[in-house]
Amino acid sequence: MLGKILFKSLISSVKITIIIFFLMVIVEFLEIKYNEKLKNKFKNNNLIQYSLASFMGIIPGCIATFAVDSLYMSGLVGFGAINAVMIATSGDEAFVMLSYAFDKSSNVSLNTVLFLFAILFILGIIGGFLADVYKKVFKLKLCDRCVIIHKEDHKIGKTPDFKHFIKVHIWKHIIKKHLIKLFLWLYASLFIIAILNSSFNLKALITNNKVIILFIGAIIGILPISGPNLFFLSLFVQGTIPFSILLTNSIVQDGHGSLPLLSFSIEDTIKIKIFNIIFGVSIGLILLSLGF
Repeated sequence: MLGKILFKSLISSVKITIIIFFLMVIVEFLEIKYNEKLKNKFKNNNLIQYSLASFMGIIPGCIATFAVDSLYMSGLVGFGAINAVMIATSGDEAFVMLSYAFDKSSNVSLNTVLFLFAILFILGIIGGFLADVYKKVFKLKLCDRCVIIHKEDHKIGKTPDFKHFIKVHIWKHIIKKHLIKLFLWLYASLFIIAILNSSFNLKALITNNKVIILFIGAIIGILPISGPNLFFLSLFVQGTIPFSILLTNSIVQDGHGSLPLLSFSIEDTIKIKIFNIIFGVSIGLILLSLGF
């Protein structure tokens, strides 16, 4: 029984990881080529900042989010824009969502994934506006503009040569930094869920405690890493949790997106996270009460 679950979880994880790898390579190339152009579109108009930050947030992966981090740290965008990108982003989980959509054996369609991205994009804009209101009402004091130009982990703005792209972006970044960890977290999530399903009526247990699970999803989302959030995505794919819980986790979590901010200002990062938790849980509870 245990061996069968291990093998089945391994096969599913490998299949999904292969799809993720090809998606990551495509997105990595496009982000490198066009990211600088997107950054140059930011202006002093708040609505443009919210919209572009949200758009960069729904781009799978971390580079686009890191780009908005650098804009915030250099004082080029405000509190609303940085919250917008954090609300909209799902980090590496976005790749996993897409991989499920392209997997014919999955219960999740591409329309469902695109709908989630669209909702996160819209909520990012709304959240960005509300974050600036929140900042004004509570008179939040934020870190001064960073006088040292932030050095990002990824060089963007220029299309690298083929050898550089293979060695640095595919091997060092995609495979070593992201793909191996994603595979291990995905494998662990699928295995744990399978074990729980074989031991308990997991769906009934969650159905009777949806509000608690929603809050747990928000708490896990605070962590500045991607892996643990895959547990909620896997539960949603299997039809065990409703959309509202997945959305709450997606709003609060930002993958590795907040790591550069932690090195810049722990205080600012805490203020951003507090707003995201309040916003995410509020949206989640409203949708849950409506039956979603």
